Amino acid sequence: MDAAAARIAHYLDRIGAEAERRGEREWGVRLPSEKRGAIGAALSVRERTLTIRAFVLRGPDRAHEEVYRRLLRKNLAIAQWRFAIDDNGDVFLVCDAPLAALDADALDGLLGSLCSVVDETYESVVRTGFDVPAGTEF
Repeated sequence: MDAAAARIAHYLDRIGAEAERRGEREWGVRLPSEKRGAIGAALSVRERTLTIRAFVLRGPDRAHEEVYRRLLRKNLAIAQWRFAIDDNGDVFLVCDAPLAALDADALDGLLGSLCSVVDETYESVVRTGFDVPAGTEF
């Protein structure tokens, strides 16, 4: 294991993250979310960055433009994270954090802010993009 990957492994252990090794430079992390239940995030050590990618929800069934517009607007209000979609329209949150500036506290903060962003946006996006029965609580 190289030095950068060893540092990230140490940080994950230090912050008590529920992490599973998926490769020499990759982990899967399970994070709590009040609105969504749990968030799965993939962490990958790159040459100069730690990339974190988290699945938020599958592509909406309806009102695609409104859902994506809302998420793009949210990108302006969040610092480290950005919403992205894949070829299927599924929604992800992505972060590229410079390794040189990363320590255990910074990683903990990034993962915490991921949970906050999901909790702030999930319910409204699901209600806009999917047929959710009235009275359904998140």
